[in-house]
Amino acid sequence: MPPRTLRTAPLVSGAAAASALALLAACGGAGGGPAKAAKDAAGRTVIRVSYPTNVSNVPLHIARERGYFKREGLTVKPEADLGSGSTVEAVVGGQTDMAWANTVGQLTAYSKGIDIKLVAITDLARRGSLQVLVGKDSPARKLADLKGRKVAVLAPTTICVLAIRSALKARGLPADAITFTPVSPPEHANVLSSGEVAATCTSDPFRTQMVRKLGARSVFDTESGPLKGSPVGGYLVASGFAEAHPKEIAGFRRAMERAARYANDHPDEVRALLPGFTGTDAEVAAEVVINRYLERQDPATVRPLVARVASAMRAYGLADEAIDASGYYARGEAARP
Repeated sequence: MPPRTLRTAPLVSGAAAASALALLAACGGAGGGPAKAAKDAAGRTVIRVSYPTNVSNVPLHIARERGYFKREGLTVKPEADLGSGSTVEAVVGGQTDMAWANTVGQLTAYSKGIDIKLVAITDLARRGSLQVLVGKDSPARKLADLKGRKVAVLAPTTICVLAIRSALKARGLPADAITFTPVSPPEHANVLSSGEVAATCTSDPFRTQMVRKLGARSVFDTESGPLKGSPVGGYLVASGFAEAHPKEIAGFRRAMERAARYANDHPDEVRALLPGFTGTDAEVAAEVVINRYLERQDPATVRPLVARVASAMRAYGLADEAIDASGYYARGEAARP
């Protein structure tokens, strides 16, 4: 399959993308080919879902606990991913059926010709949920003060990287004025406190942990610029899996819509669930910023959100050519209101 862009900027040509491209070649360029999911003893389709332990994935656990997936004939098996970088390799290689990844990382892989499909967007960012934090004794007071310094990020291609680059451009600074260092989420506090990086940008609950326990403070909020309200991330599958399971994908979307509505209406329950699957304590969970979970997974809602991020990637140097994401949204039955 030819790439969906002609070139990509140096920042997005990291090891994760190269590894996924190698996997793609090994699989014949078809995203691993059609893959039939297993069935459990009750005859329900089993979907293995890899996810990072962040606020974005709370509705996944709500849908399991409240039986929304079972109602759709699905058995979802969550598998926590504590690493950094892209999860595309695991999906393309068949180690998991579905995985959560940040929107920018997904589109980077898709634009390189990796045959993946988007199943659902989980959440939209809110002010305070994704910030660039510095240590309490740092002299930095604003983003420009980090010029020439290292900032820890979750992966080379994230909404945080995109937001920082847009802010640098607005301030008349070059895109490479700040160096981005991929670090797994649980290690952000360590690299910040040790001085290995000048700042860190990550999501809750890790952001709140650093504020509470290290006295970290924000010098930039990703919600302060043109990317306000952008989709944080969502679940993707190999195109072969999507082609083999349109009904299951539709059912997964309906369950996630129900879970998103429940989560938006019950923020205290979202906070109560966090310690169980993130390992954070209740005091931190009580203070996290909860994003707005997406309650509709229909094409009319999802496609414009994806297109907005794709456009910003082109505008701020994460892609040298426009990304055609028109075929990215996986086919499935229309999501019910």
